Amino acid sequence: MPSDYIKLHFVVILWGFTAILGRLISLESPVLVTYRVAGAGILLAILIVVTRVPNKITINTWIKLTANGLLLGLHWTLFFLAVEIANVSVCMIGMATSTLWTAFLEPLLIKERRFHTYNVAIGVVMIAAIAIIAGGDFIYIHGLLIAVCSAGVATTFSIFNSRFSKKHHHYLIALHQMIGATLFCACTIAIIAFKRGNLPNLIPTFADTGWLFLLASVCTVYAYAQYIELLKRLTVFTIHLAYNLEPVYGIILAALFFSEHQQLGSMFYLGSAIILLAVIIHPFIARHRQQITSELEQDP
Repeated sequence: MPSDYIKLHFVVILWGFTAILGRLISLESPVLVTYRVAGAGILLAILIVVTRVPNKITINTWIKLTANGLLLGLHWTLFFLAVEIANVSVCMIGMATSTLWTAFLEPLLIKERRFHTYNVAIGVVMIAAIAIIAGGDFIYIHGLLIAVCSAGVATTFSIFNSRFSKKHHHYLIALHQMIGATLFCACTIAIIAFKRGNLPNLIPTFADTGWLFLLASVCTVYAYAQYIELLKRLTVFTIHLAYNLEPVYGIILAALFFSEHQQLGSMFYLGSAIILLAVIIHPFIARHRQQITSELEQDP
């Protein structure tokens, strides 16, 4: 069990390291994401063949998985765009609003879910924290807003994805979603080329190639596979609590790699601390509320 907790936090660190790789790779975000999802798709196809995963799905399911992959492509494109025009720390804080998005989007998209007052309260706290960040001497407001939008798209993707995970192997789900993400990024590159009159740079440097392979293999395929495997032994609460630490790990890594702590003012860290505290406290409030509800239902 202790080894599972270590592995879990290693996976979360890898997710936080994704933004670091986005900063290290010189390609524009749509091109970067294209290489990431195409590379991950190739690796997943090989894994499916080697491990003999059943890969028969209906046309209807293929369309749904691929369509959800379009959302994945949009999420990652916005994610790396936020890193590109702002920095890793700002992107991580924007992504921390996933809890807020989940509180509002899940009841809208899933009939069985209901709005809860504590979710709304935490959402208000997060909005206030973002206002604190933006109200200071903050030059990365556009990057922050893009990261917040990326978190919203990621939440929508995850909600839809939860419907597939119970019916199909995770490698198969991921493969078809990588296909959808690749299609989205290819269309984005085509639109950019049309508006500019020429293609963006598609040739990665030697260093870019190494970082892209690490991004596709370790931070995408490996991290995703380990996450699914840990779900078999650890509770969802434990995994989500660790996942909420991704912004913390990301900001620490950004400070180590790029000294970003020297570029951001006190208002950023005050707002960030409020957001991170809300994110970490939220699962405990939700679990306590669930226990109270369960006790009331059992009480005759």
